[in-house]
Amino acid sequence: MPSKLDELLSGRNTSYLANRGIITLNAMLLLAQVSSYATGYDGSMMNGLQSLDTWQSYFNSPTGSVLGLFNCIQSVGQIASFPIEAWFSDRFGRRIGMAVGAFIILVGCILQGAAVNMGMFVAARGIIGFGLGINITAAPVYILETSFPTHRGPLTSVYNALWNVGSFAASWITYGTFLMGNDWAWRIPSLLQMLSSVLQIFLVWFLPESPRWLIEQGRIEQATAVLVKYHADGDASDPIVELELAEIMEAIEVDRKINQNVSFLTMVKNKANRSRTMIIIAVGFFSQWSGNGLISYYLSLILDSIGYTDSQQQLMINGIIQAFSLVTSVGLSFIVNRFTRRSLWLTSTIGIFVCFIAWTICESLYEIHGNAAAGRTVLGLIFIYNFFFNIGWTPLQVVYCIEILPIAIRARGLAIYNLSVSLAGFLNQYLNPIGLANIGWKYYIVYDIWIAFELAIVYFFFPETSHTSLEETAALFDGAAIVEDIAMKGQQAVEGHVGQVVEQKAEDAGEKA
Repeated sequence: MPSKLDELLSGRNTSYLANRGIITLNAMLLLAQVSSYATGYDGSMMNGLQSLDTWQSYFNSPTGSVLGLFNCIQSVGQIASFPIEAWFSDRFGRRIGMAVGAFIILVGCILQGAAVNMGMFVAARGIIGFGLGINITAAPVYILETSFPTHRGPLTSVYNALWNVGSFAASWITYGTFLMGNDWAWRIPSLLQMLSSVLQIFLVWFLPESPRWLIEQGRIEQATAVLVKYHADGDASDPIVELELAEIMEAIEVDRKINQNVSFLTMVKNKANRSRTMIIIAVGFFSQWSGNGLISYYLSLILDSIGYTDSQQQLMINGIIQAFSLVTSVGLSFIVNRFTRRSLWLTSTIGIFVCFIAWTICESLYEIHGNAAAGRTVLGLIFIYNFFFNIGWTPLQVVYCIEILPIAIRARGLAIYNLSVSLAGFLNQYLNPIGLANIGWKYYIVYDIWIAFELAIVYFFFPETSHTSLEETAALFDGAAIVEDIAMKGQQAVEGHVGQVVEQKAEDAGEKA
């Protein structure tokens, strides 16, 4: 059944170039979307550095647990930032969260590029992780809360897909510096991880604050001005403004009744929030434990295991894989609204499951029998795996988590998602090189079993969230009556019955201020 929002927007031009307000807003949202650049850059850079003889020589060719430490320390930094990520974004706003996180990342990148020993390099990567935790908690929430209603899914999906922009950049930068033959071959890629942070530090002040955060703070007039300027192209009489205001305020009011004295304990306080938290943790862990961590951080070890041992060849393959992933992930992100969320989740998970089973079989044939064709097939399967991963897991993992969270616990929920990603990444990045070194192709069987478990969880526990407003989607777990009440308030606003209610709430907020 279409929501009131669908009815209101029916027949209306809602394209990305519909009017000046929408064009301006989408252009500004690009600044928040590049937060994914630094995270994507990191994995591909570490892949590339492992193929550089100069990096290997400078740090005494790390292997096993030492190599795992080089990679996983960034996740440790993100875990360390967990206690303040959501608080910072909720207390000071989404823009300040992005700016402060970006500054910490900048400091870490400078130290990483100037590292004189392993301790300094590892510490710098930990600082980068700490800044990332704050930055990537604020950025996707900002995108989802500020976007035009029909653009939320695609634009937040693109945010996660732009992980591949950083990955693509790092792969080709390390390929380009390979020929330098000195320490700058690894120092330059290490420094260039700061690019997105520099942009955000200088430009984030030109962005409007999230209207939902403003309303939560009682700053209704400012929130209204943002919605009028960017969602209604300056037309204060556009009914979409009344609809969004009414639904946001009703959702906040309901949320305050359900979740009084909000803290992280609120995430497990009632059945609805426990269900949300379970799904968020599952998405965070599954997004890292589906085999993608092997490709992101240890592609050089995989290529060594199937006969591609030349450093320059490995860097070239890494660059081609990242280019393929960039094109497919961004392209698929723009069509997420054409399919239901569950169909994308299931298609993606089934695809990577089948792909990983074939990968395991071919890896075993190469390692046991030296079958060259099987080795080449593994390389092809890496591309196929990335395609299926980009159908669902790349575009949906962030947007889905934010969609199911009401505004009062949205930043905390995303902080839990980021913590889950960091914990999963830490274990992945530390254990993968040990597992590959000790048991070879048998290590892939662990992923086969785990992905089958993921498929069962997705099928039985991930609800459908398509075709509803952000507030209605977030209320799905709280019962049909609450969803209907929020929708009804939106309908009344459009029909002109609650304009005075909006004005009264604005006056009340002004008195409190």
